[in-house]
Amino acid sequence: MNKVLAGKVHDTIAHLRAIWPRLEGKYPFIAFSTGKDSLAMAALIYEAVEPAKPICIYSHHDLEFASNLEYLKSLVGRGFFVKTVRPFLEYFELMERGISFLTLLEAWCIPLLVGTTFLEHLQQQGARTPEAGVMFRGISGSEYSHRFHGWLEKNQTLGLPCFNPMLKFSKAEILELLKSRYGLPLNPIYRHMDRTYCVCCYTSDAKRQKYLKEHYPEECKRYYGQIEKLIFESGLIEKLPQKQAFKTRQEKLDKHGFAHWHRLKPQNVVGAIKHRFPSGALSYQIRDPTWIETKHLEPVRGRWTRKANELRFWDVPERTCDSLIKRMINCLDCGFCIRECFSARKFDRQTKRLNIEGCIQCGGCLGVKHCMGWRHRFWRRIVTEETR
Repeated sequence: MNKVLAGKVHDTIAHLRAIWPRLEGKYPFIAFSTGKDSLAMAALIYEAVEPAKPICIYSHHDLEFASNLEYLKSLVGRGFFVKTVRPFLEYFELMERGISFLTLLEAWCIPLLVGTTFLEHLQQQGARTPEAGVMFRGISGSEYSHRFHGWLEKNQTLGLPCFNPMLKFSKAEILELLKSRYGLPLNPIYRHMDRTYCVCCYTSDAKRQKYLKEHYPEECKRYYGQIEKLIFESGLIEKLPQKQAFKTRQEKLDKHGFAHWHRLKPQNVVGAIKHRFPSGALSYQIRDPTWIETKHLEPVRGRWTRKANELRFWDVPERTCDSLIKRMINCLDCGFCIRECFSARKFDRQTKRLNIEGCIQCGGCLGVKHCMGWRHRFWRRIVTEETR
């Protein structure tokens, strides 16, 4: 290694050794993607804190490369402590439950396909909140990285304290570090593409698309088929305020134009009608009774009643009622809202449903900020007020 790289390695290891004792009582882990950046970070951390071996958590979902699992076995053989986990719900399961396809605007893939596994791990370790965890993430240096990330930050989506030790390292330095200092092999997928992003990632280039269509034809067919149904077969494409040249299948599918999709008004459907009573009580007529899951009303237990498809609230602020109804009728049972409440919310992997038990009515979940159903459901179910 040259002197500049050696100096960066020395400083990073010294910094990691200094902070490690301060993490006592916390639950540190390495967010492991099988890519070069997270591999180099894990190697540096292992060297810095030996004999400790922080766990490397890798989320393998149905759009990940199958070859990643074989690669992980080789790393375990080299002494890495790797835990392979699955998300609560897979990509296609989420799509079938009504979530939108992935777009550049607040993409849900990281929180739902990766983040849920981190949150569940922390729950299993005994953490009471996400803040009790500490995530090490391998973001390497670039103009973009330095602009939006720091050595220590809070991951706003997951609510996790997060260290980014690799920000000072360039791509070339990371490759040199893996080769000359640690002698670690790269993920074989790098022979075919420059990044280890999963199958069908919307950042695909022509080279990646060709590889994926050859090696994962069924996944690609299903992936693009679902998007085509939502945009074209529903007739929604005609309501898109763009020139006709940007509404073709080639533009939206082959060129990944769907990645730039923004929510349209026609994607809102009436899910509930609100009615006010002179007494101040509020009534919500739910369009489909099967959308009523009273577990979502636990935060206001004792202040609501149900009759058929009507829910009536009293002594509850209107904003709270609206949030509870929006959450309920848009819920995907994705489990991500355990981020707000480790004590009362658990995801049942057998039934693939969110359980809410033991609510103490603290009010921490009374917004819709972290509800993935409300934020990302393709046909969002909204509340409208009855007019007379």
